[in-house]
Amino acid sequence: MRIKLLDGVSATNGVPTAGDKTVGHPLTGLGFTGAGHSPPVDRVASVSLASTAGSGTMTVTVRLWVWVEAMSDWAPLGADATAANRGVLNDGNAIDEVDSDLLRHTELVTGLRNYSDVYAQVTAIGVDTTVDLWLHAR
Repeated sequence: MRIKLLDGVSATNGVPTAGDKTVGHPLTGLGFTGAGHSPPVDRVASVSLASTAGSGTMTVTVRLWVWVEAMSDWAPLGADATAANRGVLNDGNAIDEVDSDLLRHTELVTGLRNYSDVYAQVTAIGVDTTVDLWLHAR
């Protein structure tokens, strides 16, 4: 199963609004059912990013946020010594072209079973770059 977190995005979309759970995507459709309903072991998911249009040197930087029920707020998913890199895909680096005018990236994501929703923030994106991002789980 999968959910599309970004659909034809060509601009930054900012930090999720504090206390506003409606901006995220529920994880229930992926078997991650949130606090109190989680499976007994953590499920590993993955994200896949693809460019849908673009030219020149294309790059994108994406941060994943999760809804933390105990705080009633969003927090970046993952650890990093640098606050700016916390939750950022690709080890805190921009995702760049794998070939001329072609962005492709995939990586594993863990720890989602404790959260009910996820949000993908585009923190930076190159000129003339458009991307889609999916979250997958079995």
